[in-house]
Amino acid sequence: MVRYYTQELLAEVTQKLIEMGLLTNEKLGELQGRAALTMQPVDKLLMDESIVNEQDLLKVFSEASEIPYHNIGDFKIEQEAIDRINAKLALRHRIVPIHERNGVMTVAVNRVPTLATVDGLRMVLGIGVDFVLCSETDVSRSLTHFYGLGAETIDQLIAEAKAEEAKDNTPKETDIAVATQETGMVRFINLIIAEAIKMDCTDIHIEPFEHTLRLRYRIDGILQEIPLPKGVEALRNSVSSAVKIMGNMDIAEHRKTHDGRIKVNYDGRDYDLRVSILPTPWGETSCLRILNRGSTKVDLDQLGLSENQLPKIKQLIELPHGVILMTGPTGSGKTTTLYAILARLNKTGTKIITVEDPIEYQMQGISQVQTNAKIGLTFAAVLRSILRHDPDVILIGEIRDSETADIAIRSSLTGHLVLSTLHTNDAPSAVTRLTDMGVEPYLISSCVEGIIAQRLVRRVCKHCNHPYNPPEDIVDEIRTLYPQKMANAQFLIGNGCPSCGFTGYRGRSAINEAMIMSDPIRALVVSRTPANIIKDEAMKEGMVTLRQDGWLRVAEGRTSVEEVLRVAGRQEE
Repeated sequence: MVRYYTQELLAEVTQKLIEMGLLTNEKLGELQGRAALTMQPVDKLLMDESIVNEQDLLKVFSEASEIPYHNIGDFKIEQEAIDRINAKLALRHRIVPIHERNGVMTVAVNRVPTLATVDGLRMVLGIGVDFVLCSETDVSRSLTHFYGLGAETIDQLIAEAKAEEAKDNTPKETDIAVATQETGMVRFINLIIAEAIKMDCTDIHIEPFEHTLRLRYRIDGILQEIPLPKGVEALRNSVSSAVKIMGNMDIAEHRKTHDGRIKVNYDGRDYDLRVSILPTPWGETSCLRILNRGSTKVDLDQLGLSENQLPKIKQLIELPHGVILMTGPTGSGKTTTLYAILARLNKTGTKIITVEDPIEYQMQGISQVQTNAKIGLTFAAVLRSILRHDPDVILIGEIRDSETADIAIRSSLTGHLVLSTLHTNDAPSAVTRLTDMGVEPYLISSCVEGIIAQRLVRRVCKHCNHPYNPPEDIVDEIRTLYPQKMANAQFLIGNGCPSCGFTGYRGRSAINEAMIMSDPIRALVVSRTPANIIKDEAMKEGMVTLRQDGWLRVAEGRTSVEEVLRVAGRQEE
């Protein structure tokens, strides 16, 4: 029989914790005294002070109360159940509706409820209520996902904004700016930023439309809509004004674009947010790029590069001179991989200089230069000066024009190892791109030592993954490429849970295509051979394509077939 929260139940739980060796009588006495002073329950103090692991505590409560303990990812949360319980009720009692079956609503809670709470819920809903115990993280993330970010404060913000709007019959825009400063709107923006950092988001998009306000986070390279509570559309202008105030921009000017910076600290780490504001017919749209200001050490062996590619990349960076190019679209992790290479090369006897726009990682022992086009400090201008500083290794953030490409190529001729990036679809296409920039094929042939194409595929969430059967033609293709892997292959896909934002994916992994310049390939480059023929020759010599490297990740259970097809194309060209 299910038991609800009472002092007797709590006493049983604490006694069980003592028997398990997770709590002592002395500590319990101390907590009971503090609980009497602070009016906080002993079990909450156990959790807040990390005296007992949350999972252990919930399991003991589950055994004593006969309320089952689960990960919320074990359930498929139904929207009909969410709609039955409004945000105020869900947030007040910290409950997540899961589903309704035969007149009984199943809800997730992170604490055993009291009988008064149970009776109140049954009265409000008019049906029976069953409970499952879940972690506080599961409950919090689920409430945010289904009821909207900041749902607990939105009513107060709307009321305050309306009150300010009505004061003295002043114009709406002016009042909104004042309300932004005097009310909790800045706190609301801080909540959006904090949640974005917590979810490993790279960009925050706040977009007003005629009747709505949309919030989206770019997580693992994909834009995901973040639910906002009902009524937030009334704050469209207040939100943009708050962002402009935080970024030290002109809040009175709504017709022009604005750029600014916001500095925040979250969980002991400093972050820079590059803010851009654009005017639209329905208000100002904001984009905030999150940059970690801390120094980062990236290790090549810890990037998770596959067994196909890591030896080739290590072979390239041992060369004394030449050009190594990373290619791929924006956001494909090119810079991260290049910095991992720099970290490997960063030794006392090696002088390394980088020229970037902007400097994305700060590395000890490396001279880093940021370009500034407004004062003429372009990539080409910096490169001409860099050569007078006796570098061994040069990193060029991106080859953007013919002048930069020419200096990069010629720098390698004078005995420097040059690393840089290009935007091309695959490794062989980089040759064509350099030719289009005006670099002579004989220079490309003699200077470029290797080209590495890269994409990022999302990893299947480890908390909610389960086996599935990919299409048979894909399985056959993987079996042909990696017959030795098929014996232990595990094809996984995610259900969606709070840990992955209900997407089924969490984190990313690189897939690569490394083309080493051999004599036959150099001959093809000099004769201006098309990229597809260069690719055929590279594959004959053992080059593993992006798609093929992706299939290895699928066979290892790291990503899904859909992810590889999304980033590497539906078929090999």
